[in-house]
Amino acid sequence: MQKKITILLAMNMLTAPALASENESENQWRVGISGGATLVGDVDDQTYASASITRNIGDGYVQLSGTLVDAGDAQGLIFAVPASSQQVRLSGGIGLDEVGLDAYISIGRRKFDDELIGNDGNRVIVNSNGNIFGIGGSVTYDLAVGEDGFLSPSIAVDYNSVDIGRVVVLPSGRQATVEEKEEGVSGTLSLTYTHLFGNDANHGVSPYVALVASSNSTAFSPGSNAGGSRMAQLVAIRNQPGQGDVWAELGASASFAITDQLRLSLFATQSIGFVGPEATSLGAGISLGF
Repeated sequence: MQKKITILLAMNMLTAPALASENESENQWRVGISGGATLVGDVDDQTYASASITRNIGDGYVQLSGTLVDAGDAQGLIFAVPASSQQVRLSGGIGLDEVGLDAYISIGRRKFDDELIGNDGNRVIVNSNGNIFGIGGSVTYDLAVGEDGFLSPSIAVDYNSVDIGRVVVLPSGRQATVEEKEEGVSGTLSLTYTHLFGNDANHGVSPYVALVASSNSTAFSPGSNAGGSRMAQLVAIRNQPGQGDVWAELGASASFAITDQLRLSLFATQSIGFVGPEATSLGAGISLGF
């Protein structure tokens, strides 16, 4: 169990981290960077980069992470205007025998491109920005499968909101301010299988399947569910305000020990059932324990 938890700490730095191993007690800290792209349909490429620092405390952990998202040409929240975001998240968790408990809180900003309405002689310019807030948690249960495998069902609940402020510039030059709030609750059921291999079982691969339901996917920005949370966070910004959604995700992640302290992580995710075109997300990261 402890070896599996150690590998998940590096493997899941792209989503939600797991706990540290007693076998790596000398590595109380772990820093990581990651990045990737989400391909939506045939034209929309959304890229992101993330950095994190994690402190292992007994059977638990605390992590501080930051993520930058470039929405590219993907549709945004207001009349299909692209949006980019910056987000900071504080998360933590603890392992109680076979049960893992994780929670997080996050804040950030979502920046929309200027929205142009009308023709050149009678044009209205809308400049919009949004404050992001999220809080959530998950419960995971690990079942041993043979000597080197674990089956891990998980349930997660998230609340997210986006406070949007718009500055409308009329053709006369006058400005008007409009405010609104998008918020929603989401739930995720996932099942992950982790297989350990290599010398001292220090590598791991984890295929997974997840079912996600959100009451308002424009505000959706999960922080606790495993697997494809990064992809869901990126593509949700293309939906219309107040639009709920239900979808499935299939994917896999892997972690490889380069040295005793350095690990390489990879992941891929495919959506099934999104409103509009489906999405494929690919990413990679590297982390260092010390």
